[in-house]
Amino acid sequence: MTPKKLKAAAIGGGAAGIASSIPIVNLANCLCCALVVGGGMLAVYLAMRGEPATEKAPLGDGAMIGVLAGVAAAVVGAIVAIPMAAIFGDPMEMARSIMEGIEGVPPEVLEAFGGEEAAGAMAAVGFVGFLISLVVDVVFSAIGGVLGAAVFHKKPMLRTEA
Repeated sequence: MTPKKLKAAAIGGGAAGIASSIPIVNLANCLCCALVVGGGMLAVYLAMRGEPATEKAPLGDGAMIGVLAGVAAAVVGAIVAIPMAAIFGDPMEMARSIMEGIEGVPPEVLEAFGGEEAAGAMAAVGFVGFLISLVVDVVFSAIGGVLGAAVFHKKPMLRTEA
């Protein structure tokens, strides 16, 4: 993998990771992980700029660039999620306030959403969420990479002789 392709994967994956962490914008991922697919396509577009024309699209290269972009998207998304949680509030505290508004919730359940146990549980949930995100981002970004290779590769010009 050339440094140009690695840089393109980092940019495309980083863009997808940041966009996927922004509230409201991240809802675009509800449409078949559109932001992650787009990140894979962006990575391939950046990697293929200036490449010579080929008869066949380099689908394998597109998939590999997409896989790397998916890894970058998961890592960047996890890093960006930390300040987003600080800005928009602790998810466990939000869940506790919602539960307090529901009639008949046992006090034991409310206690589970506070204290040191909740912090450990939240860390475990965050780690599992990262692993799931890693798998999903890699798969859908690879799909985006293949689509990008098919769309953005340059075909040789046909010469007609007069």
